[in-house]
Order: sequence, then C-alpha cells, then structure tokens
Amino acid sequence: MNSHRFFHRVAAVLATVLLLGAGAHAAPAAGGRTEYSLVEGWRFAFGEQHTEQSDASQWQAVTLPHTWNRIGGHTTKAADANDTRGKGWYQLSFRAGPTAEKPRRTWLQFDGASIVSDVWLNGVLLGRHAGGVSAFRFDVSDALRPGENLLVVRTDNTAPDTKGSVTAETLPMGGDWFMYGGLYRKVSLITTAPVHVDLGDHGGPGVYARTVSLEPGRARVEVVAKVRNDAGAAQAVKVRTSLVDAKGKTVASSTQPLEMAASVLREVKTSLDVAKPRLWNGVVDPYLYTVRVDVLAGARIVDTVAENFGIRTMRFDPDKGFFLNGKPLALRGVNRHQETGANGWASSVAELERDYAIIKEIGANTIRLAHYQHPKEGYALADRMGLIVWAEVPLVLLSAPYGEPNATPGFIANAEQHLRELIRQNVNHPSIAVWSIANEPNIANVWMQPKPPTVPLLERLAALSRAEDPSRPPVLASCCGTLPGSLMPTTPGKGLDSPPQAVDVFGVNVYFGWYYANVADLSAYLDEVHAFYPKKAISVTEYGAGGALSQHTDNPLGGPIIAGGRPHPEGFQSFIHEKTWPQLRDKPYLWASWLWNMFDFGTAIRMEGDLVDTNDKGIVSFDRSVKKESFYFYKAHWNPEPMIYLAGHRYTERASPVADVKAYSNAPTARLSVNGRDLGSVDCVERICLWRNVVLGKGDNQLVVTASLKGKALRDRAVWRRADGPGTYRVLAGQLGVTQTSAGLYGSDNFFKGGEGKLLNEPVRRPPPPKVVQGAADQQMYLGYRTGRFSYELPLPDGEYALTLRFVEPVDKQAPGQRVFDVLVQGSVALPDLDIAALAGSMRALERKVPLRASGGKARIEFVPKAGAAILSSFSIDPR
Repeated sequence: MNSHRFFHRVAAVLATVLLLGAGAHAAPAAGGRTEYSLVEGWRFAFGEQHTEQSDASQWQAVTLPHTWNRIGGHTTKAADANDTRGKGWYQLSFRAGPTAEKPRRTWLQFDGASIVSDVWLNGVLLGRHAGGVSAFRFDVSDALRPGENLLVVRTDNTAPDTKGSVTAETLPMGGDWFMYGGLYRKVSLITTAPVHVDLGDHGGPGVYARTVSLEPGRARVEVVAKVRNDAGAAQAVKVRTSLVDAKGKTVASSTQPLEMAASVLREVKTSLDVAKPRLWNGVVDPYLYTVRVDVLAGARIVDTVAENFGIRTMRFDPDKGFFLNGKPLALRGVNRHQETGANGWASSVAELERDYAIIKEIGANTIRLAHYQHPKEGYALADRMGLIVWAEVPLVLLSAPYGEPNATPGFIANAEQHLRELIRQNVNHPSIAVWSIANEPNIANVWMQPKPPTVPLLERLAALSRAEDPSRPPVLASCCGTLPGSLMPTTPGKGLDSPPQAVDVFGVNVYFGWYYANVADLSAYLDEVHAFYPKKAISVTEYGAGGALSQHTDNPLGGPIIAGGRPHPEGFQSFIHEKTWPQLRDKPYLWASWLWNMFDFGTAIRMEGDLVDTNDKGIVSFDRSVKKESFYFYKAHWNPEPMIYLAGHRYTERASPVADVKAYSNAPTARLSVNGRDLGSVDCVERICLWRNVVLGKGDNQLVVTASLKGKALRDRAVWRRADGPGTYRVLAGQLGVTQTSAGLYGSDNFFKGGEGKLLNEPVRRPPPPKVVQGAADQQMYLGYRTGRFSYELPLPDGEYALTLRFVEPVDKQAPGQRVFDVLVQGSVALPDLDIAALAGSMRALERKVPLRASGGKARIEFVPKAGAAILSSFSIDPR
C-alpha cells in the first residue's frame, strides 16, 4: 500500500475517537498524530467587566474565525461598524475522549489571535502570547480532563499608545491598517505519542528543509527534524526522512536510529540527494514535493509530519535584479493585507482563494504580504500558484514604544519573537524569497518626539534573520530615510537615520505624483538611490494612488490631488499607474516591484475618496465586486491572455461634450465606434489605445471598442450620457474632480494651457474652517482656481454662444491693483483690466458674461496678467 494512503487512512480512523461534543471537527492527519478544529460552540463577550470565571450563558454564540470589529468599505459609517479596541472574551466547553489521555501529549494551537492573548483551561492559566499575527501553542496535557473541559481566552487589541495598554511593547506600534481583535483564525487540539516531532518550537512544524545545492541533474536537500521525548523513560526510535514527489513516489529517503533519554529534545539532520529534480519554477511550473518525517517505534509509525517543499534557488543582484534557479526573472506584483472585505481578518479559506484567483487573473508573479505574518493558507496558496513572496513582521511606524527615546528590552524581545515565529512557522514554503524585518520603521519620526534610533534594532533583527535562515536575505521597506538625513524622497531632512544601512536587500515605498513630487520624477529618484547604494539590491515595495469608484475626472492634470481627502478620481489612479509602471519596468537593477494595493482595506485614520475608514488605493474594491480601471491596465501588461477593456465604465454621466476615449489592450491596435459611427483604429502604445477629442451627442452615446489577438476577437462597450448638446461646457478651473452643482454637472479643468491649478482650501488632514465665498450661488464653483498666464482652446461647433466667467480673489484683504489682467475671447479683449479686488473685494464671487462666436470648430479664451497673476474659478459656455 502507498505510504501516503496508509497514514491518511489511519488518521481517518483516529479522527472519530478523540473528541466528542461541541466545537470539535476532525481533520485528517498523519501517523499517530491527530488534529481537531475547535471552531463551533464558542461564546463571546466584549468588555472590561468580564473575567475568566464569568458565566458565559448570556454571551453571544459565535463560530470561528471571529472578530468583533467591522470597519471599512462604506461611504458613511455603517450601522454595524465597530472600530472599538479592547478585551474580547471567549469560552468553549468540549469533551475530550480517551485518546487525549496520557501518555499521549495534547497541545492547544491558535493559528492567530489578536493582539495579546491569555488562555485558561479548566481554571489553569496556560500562558500569554503577545502578538496578533502568528500561531502559538500551549501544552495542555496536564490541564486537560477526560470528559468535560472549559477553555477561556481573553484577547486584547487595545492600541499601544493607550495609557496602561497591555500592547505597549507589542508590535506593531501603529500603521495604516486596522488591528482587528479576536480569535480570527482557527483553534485546534493536536495529540501525539509521547515521542514526537516537537510542537514547542515557536509554533513551527518541527521539520525544516532547504535546498543546499542545485546542479544540473542533481539537488541536495537538507532536513532538520526536532524530536522530543515527553515520556518518563528513555525510548529507542528511528527517524525516517523522505522526499516524496507529487505522485506519491519516494525519490529520496534516509532512516536514522535515535536513542531518546527521558524529557529530552534532539535534532536530527539529514541530507537527501535527489536525482533529476523537478524545480519549483514560479508561475511557470510551481512543482511541489513533500518532505516527510516519520518517527517509528519498531515498525510502527508513532508520529508523522509532512510539509510541502520546493527545490529551487534564488539570488539577488544589485545591477541585474532577481534570479530564480539561475535565470533572471522580472518580478511584478501586488501588495495585500489579510483582510478580505466585510469579515475583516476573520476570513474563510474560500475568501482567501477568491483573492488569490484575482491576483492570478491580473498576471502577477509575486506578492508582498504586508505588513505582518499572514495565515498559513496564504503562503500555501503562493506555493501552489508559483507566486514569489515577500514575508514581513509588523515592525512599522516606530522602532521603540510610544514616547520612549530607545527600544526597550521588552520591545526588542517582542520584535525578535515576531521574526522568529515568522521564520520557524513558514521556512519550508518555497514561495518565500525574503524575510522583511520592518516597513517604514522611522516614518513616525517625521512628526513625533522623541526620535528613537532605527538602525541598531534593524541590524539586530537582520542578524537574527540570517542566523535563523541563512538561505534567505533579511530585507526591509523604507520610505522616510532611504537616503541618510532625508524625511521624504527629494526632500532634505534633519538627522533621520537610513534603514537600508542595516540590510543588503531592500525596498523603497514611493508615491510620486500622489503624496509628493511629480510622477515623472520617479525614475531619477530611483537612479539616485541605486547610485547611493550600488552594492545593495533594490526593489520598489509600494507605489500607487487612491481610486474612488464614484469620482471622476476629465483630465488628471486638471488640478491638485487631495491625497488625504476628497476627491480621488478613479481616472487619476489610472494615470499614476500608467506613468509609474513603465519607469519601474525599465529599471534592470530593480529586483521586484509591488503596487499598493491589490484591494481596498479598512483603516481607522482615513476619510478619503468616496469612503470612510478605508484606504482606497486598492485596484479592486473592498468587497471584491469591482475591478478598477488600473486592474485592467496591469492585466494588459502582465497577463498574456488576449483582452480589451474600455475605461470609463463608471463615468457614465459625462460633463464634457468632447472626451478622450481610452481602452487597455494587449492587442497591437484597437478600433472605436460611437453610436455605430466608425472612428478608426489606433495603435495601443504601452497597452493604452487612445482616441483624442471624441465628440459626444446629447443623450446616450454607445461606445464599442474592438481588437483581435491570437485569433481571438475582443470587444467591450459602455454607454455615456450627455444632458446637453456638443455646444455646452461646464468647467471647474483648477479642480480635478467632476462635480454636481446646482447649475448642473461641471467637469474638471480641461483644454487649458499654462497656469497652475490650486485649491481655495488647503488639502491637509486637519484643515482650518473652510473658506466661504460670499455671494456665490454655489460654493462648488469656487473651490479651486487656475492662476498665472493661461488659456483655453475648446472644440466647439461654429456659432454664437454666451460665455460666463466666475472669479474670486482668494487673498485676504487684497488691495486693488495687485491683481490685474485682461480676458481675451477669440483674440480680442473682452474684459480689460479686470481687478477682482476692486470690483468685489476678497473672498466674494464675481461673475461676468461675454459673447463668444466660435469659428473653425474651436473657441480660444486667454487670461493675460498685467499685475500679479490672472485667475479663474469656473466657466460655462451655452448656445445663444
């Protein structure tokens, strides 16, 4: 009989006898080991008033995974939203069967509980685990009773900056995501024979494998098994280590006798030579073997641990990038939080698989699992799909507890614990390329005092990572001190240390065109970082922009983006990605890049775009129901499957009578028709197919884009509606977003040349009371302005029109004569020596109407300064 079939059959028999009663679900396991999920029958209560001895009869009935928190994904606070942090209590009654009794050993395993957890079994305090993202176990052999047992768990996700918080020295200190509370992953009981593979190794499997050499036609795999004897007497056992291929055939095996004294832990190291190995080769061929360790007493298997494993090598070159199995591989991918929508961290495996299927669809070949340890099923999915993984610990925001000038001993110990647990629990996954020791660990130093030093702790963690796993480099993601002394990219700072000094491989988080600088400046900045660290391998760990599904723009350059507020037009997000990706792709020294983020996610610090408590930088919506335009831009670049996508599916009510029509496709050319009228084909440059200045008629406009690739006909369509005809314009000068006003739908600034778009109210997180324009029929028409010397040239059918211009003087108490300019229409002065301060004063609306005669299919309006800068708030054009 095949050995795999045998141990699964044994497990199936044993699965019927360990536990009886509430909360127990059997899962097949190997050899003499049994594992039972405790997911049903729990009772839950929140609050300080409860204790481990509280009567849970009135508590809420819950099933694991569970969290009491609900946050994100809504335009306003949802009725069931709950961002309360504190103590969550859980109780479970269950019955233990005879196979859980001594001499067998029983362990209670938590796959994840947030953040600090205290656990009691039958009134006995088993211990505390400080860390909300890794697995942990307690030996319950002495506390477990035959028959009825009572398990009580207190989880506490109080923020670390709360006075007296139990999490004050527990990672993370903060971050732009929400730390959900509760038993949000599975809980289970594991029983073993007295001699067994160790379960007390920081939540790890007790079996650790790595490829130590790979040559043509041959590989050597080293396996370390930690075996423990919990019996009261010495035991003679054998340890058999095998490598099994995907068909169940053993391709290499070694057996060693082992004399185990009482209560001792031994390490067994085995080298397995594999002839003609099939390599784990990323998305091309993610081939998996199984490393299996059997503990045998005579001919009987008393314990087995089986771990998926892939034979592969990885290398990082400072100039040439990433190498998998000796061959260069350009890594392009996404970041992901473990949140899966409305259920937060309490997600099912089905939800996880759904997320990874979307990642596969976009064509990514790497994933950065930010900013903490993810569920084990996520790493396993990456193994099977061939995704290269950046794995990370939650050292974020600060490298010391709040208010402390240096990392405290408790904080350092907790950081080391997180890193050790991450590595021990996940080291066998072939998908993992690096261990990240931090993300933006000194970002809070920009605005907080004191400024704890970052590099000493990072160097300590890097050394620990190398000691735990010499086969993978320690890495980190830097933003605010990438170059020594800098606070933000291209901005001189005051004495911040530089995190990349601690490692040989690192990433930079860069938000050019979003939080700072111009998106076109990214390339030069990356070259600067590469030149400063010529011997370090560099990646880009974050980049992107917010994208709101209900907010739109006619021109992503129409005005300044309000990164920390509203609006966040979906088209602006697309623009940032369109301009960023080619710069990253064309840097051979970048070993990887990950866009931020794959999915919108919850965070309690944001009110941006069209959502509350949500980071909207995802290229897929919070509930996964909508793939944003940017998703299809990357799919066109990364996924070879023929595709075409017409941008603007959600911008259906159109403000402008003339629009650029854009499609994403990996076909070389595409064709457009509007209401059946063929507008011809264009080349799809950088996978972008663009038709300029398409005229839209009044009413419905049916747009159809078509293409062909590899013999497959491609098609997409949308309907754009116009309330007015082609001779009507409504434009908000200096504003980025399309806005509904009392006078109809106004478009973002467009068709301009020169000048600068500005906002009346400063886009800061805690703005002063907004400025109010006196005498304005609608404030929306005055919230931005274009200033300087500028002009507009608008496509317009020949004829007579009325041009309405709106102005406001934004400078408080501006004296007359400080800002004087002419307004020219079709080359003739229509408004000479316009002085807003003299005519209306400061912060008071001024409106002027002038006639406009269009000829040659266009209208030109010019703003020519005489003193100071010209200015315009909004304008409209209507047929006469």
